[in-house]
Amino acid sequence: MGDGTADIGHMVFSGTDLEEFYENNSTYDYQNYSESASLTPCSLQQTKAFDQSFLPAFYSLLFVLGLLGNVLVLVVLLRNKRGLQSTDMFILHLAVADILLVLTLPFWAAQAVSGWHFGSVMCKIVGSLFKVNFYAGIYLLACISCDRYLSIVYAVQIYKKHRSHLVHWSCLVVWCLCVLLSLPDIVFFQVMHEYRANMTECQHQFPSHTSTSWRLALTFLYQVLGFLLPLCGMLYCYTHIALTLLRSQGFKKHRALRVIIALVLSFFLCWAPYNIAALMNTLSILQIFARDCRLESHIDIALSVTSGLCYFHCCLNPVLYAFIGVKFKIKFIELLNYSGCICPQFLEKYVKSQARSSTWSESADTSQSGI
Repeated sequence: MGDGTADIGHMVFSGTDLEEFYENNSTYDYQNYSESASLTPCSLQQTKAFDQSFLPAFYSLLFVLGLLGNVLVLVVLLRNKRGLQSTDMFILHLAVADILLVLTLPFWAAQAVSGWHFGSVMCKIVGSLFKVNFYAGIYLLACISCDRYLSIVYAVQIYKKHRSHLVHWSCLVVWCLCVLLSLPDIVFFQVMHEYRANMTECQHQFPSHTSTSWRLALTFLYQVLGFLLPLCGMLYCYTHIALTLLRSQGFKKHRALRVIIALVLSFFLCWAPYNIAALMNTLSILQIFARDCRLESHIDIALSVTSGLCYFHCCLNPVLYAFIGVKFKIKFIELLNYSGCICPQFLEKYVKSQARSSTWSESADTSQSGI
């Protein structure tokens, strides 16, 4: 609850929402809720204490690692932009999305400590920026998966050099779709006082008569369009890629298979726990479970921990989508050599040992199906 992301991927009742909920639900009488212990709003003290001790340090670490890793990806790619292939362009946009995402971490860390002190405009910007770049990251990964699927399974090169504009158009469509899906956040994110936590927070504030409907609709949108469909698409693409590589010969292709498995597992392991926690929270809102303050507290803490795991995926992306590419590593070592960090002899020796690779991400050429 101290983490602003807790109001993005899942929907938790704030103090105002409880008032709206009880006022608009004939089963409950909010005016007399204090007479019944079962209807008393649950305290957030345990969740608040956990967020204050866990989130600032964890988010600070992720901010440094994510920012450095993704900025390094940008530097290396832009320094060699004439040689960029389609997957490299998607990786470039993915790095931008990850940078924008980790830039929101200091705001959420500060809110966890002492509440929101950055004003209503920044609340809307930071809140919606999280959602924009969350969708951008996932859809760009889906684009990479589709590109690799077509190039490896069907030997189809959609994004050839003479049609490089298609990559830019694809990225533009992804960003426009992400902004469109984030419009509710731009409209409904507001600064409000959370009386149970006794602090000001940046979170969703929906119209009283449609609060529950909005929350459930956005949860459904997040779960289906933001996770299940992209995940199913990635699993489909990489399953067929794996089968194609297994039928082929050569050590390099089997090495690529291990990389593909790592990519799918990292995506699933980083995002699945949060989506499970968010689903549990949605079921709680729908009163599928008997009201239990201890369960609600555990769900809140689980959402804080698993949302941090989602952010951690931004730190993994530079490793999984760039540094495992042989040619990218060569360009990175060239950059170190240019900066005077290593000796030229080391660069020459390393380049010779990796001379067989022909693409940075090792994914655009069907003859070299590595990643």
